[in-house]
Amino acid sequence: MTSAEAATPAIAFVTLGCPKNTVDSEHMLGALVRDGFRTVADPSDADVAVINTCAFLQSAVRESKAAIGRLCELRRNRRLRGLIVTGCLAQRAGETLLEEFREVDAVLGTGQWREVVGAARHLLAGARDRIVRREDPGGALDAASPRALSTPRHIAYLKISEGCDHRCTFCIIPHLRGDQRSKPLDQLVREASELAALGVRELNLIGQDTTAWGTDLAGGLELADLLQALDQVEGLAWIRVQYTYPRLWSDRLIETWARARRVVPYVDMPLQHIAQDQLRAMARAMTERDTRALVARIRAGIPSVAFRTNFIVGFPGETAEHFQTLLRYIEEEPFENVVAFTYEREPETPSFAMTPRVPLNVRRSRRAALLARQQVLSRERLARRIGEQLTVMIDGPAGRGGNGALARAAGVGARHRSSRL
Repeated sequence: MTSAEAATPAIAFVTLGCPKNTVDSEHMLGALVRDGFRTVADPSDADVAVINTCAFLQSAVRESKAAIGRLCELRRNRRLRGLIVTGCLAQRAGETLLEEFREVDAVLGTGQWREVVGAARHLLAGARDRIVRREDPGGALDAASPRALSTPRHIAYLKISEGCDHRCTFCIIPHLRGDQRSKPLDQLVREASELAALGVRELNLIGQDTTAWGTDLAGGLELADLLQALDQVEGLAWIRVQYTYPRLWSDRLIETWARARRVVPYVDMPLQHIAQDQLRAMARAMTERDTRALVARIRAGIPSVAFRTNFIVGFPGETAEHFQTLLRYIEEEPFENVVAFTYEREPETPSFAMTPRVPLNVRRSRRAALLARQQVLSRERLARRIGEQLTVMIDGPAGRGGNGALARAAGVGARHRSSRL
């Protein structure tokens, strides 16, 4: 280490959770670097560590707290001069994190991400008072703020919105992130152009509900308008849209998606269930009939589309018949990628008090059965595609020999993992 490096405070980031958290971390890190911090990969080599947490489910809360505990050990051993907790768990738990973890120095909620520089400098100055700020939920949505990319050079996330106006009975996101807020179109186009100039070839659009983009902006804009504008950005090869909500899909969006040169035929649309009673209990604002019809319209309108979806099993009131309806649906509808969640009771959600509750062992067995069946179906469908020629994105070398490459077809999303201790 040079003398200049030794005199420059070191910052380490640990990011948990979804790509939206990744973007928030990139903006916080960019602000810290601009302020004079240098980055290190190992928290034990840092002066200050920041952990950007997830708290969407109780399992995510447990994972975040375990990671905080490992950083607290470094703080107790005087390997760290400061420890800052940010993100969704900070927003959700607030002051209780200071009670549970004596080594945590600052807790910044999702809307206080800009304050990370001041908090870090405060700790390095030797201040002993502990900080808790979580007044306004939100997230990084400022195109003018600096950003230090953490993804592979050819892939980047573009956060187009924050928050959510839907009130699904199982979901805590509005509490953690606030209501829908869209980033203006001109800012998004400029940001996409800057990323393309840096070498980004695959742009992943993210938000709590990307199909709601523009609903809070003047001028009657919608996601189709944004896709048309981004499709003109030179240098980009693929534009992928994540986290679309079923209710806000329109015929115009389907048509725009199909005609765009760079928007890949990949639809990420969490359906959560298909049985009518379950959709109503979840407050999904879509009937079983509407959901089936929408998927059929998208398949008819976007040639060779690949579908990724999520389902929740074991939601309160789910009967064996409801689950069989869901199993039959994945048999009928060839989803390329299915993610299944075992329902978890979240205290701040309406579903927490709902009955009848499905026993945990039944929830787990249903999830296992769903995934097992989907695996068989996926294997059969992929086998029928052997011999096809595909356009792929090269992600990097495969193995140590250098004789192959890791590549993805347009129907397969990027797999960028969050950093964990």
